[in-house]
Amino acid sequence: MKVFRGMLCLCLVLVVWAGLIHAAEQDKKAPIIDKEAPIIDKEIPVIEVENATYEFDQVTQGEVVKHDFRVFNRGEAPLEIKSVKPG
Repeated sequence: MKVFRGMLCLCLVLVVWAGLIHAAEQDKKAPIIDKEAPIIDKEIPVIEVENATYEFDQVTQGEVVKHDFRVFNRGEAPLEIKSVKPG
């Protein structure tokens, strides 16, 4: 039983040590960011929704309700809306 505990502790120490070595290697690969360098603007999409919320009056079960939202892309790149979920 004591041997099993000792082996378990040794394995645990080795796993933690390997994790620390791996983390240190990842830090070496991290890019160095110059905080004084100017930020380069990239072409990105910027979404704007006119009246982003809408409250329906009381709706009975099974009744179909509809509302149109106006969505604008104020950015420089194409805006892709891949999914919409009701709130």
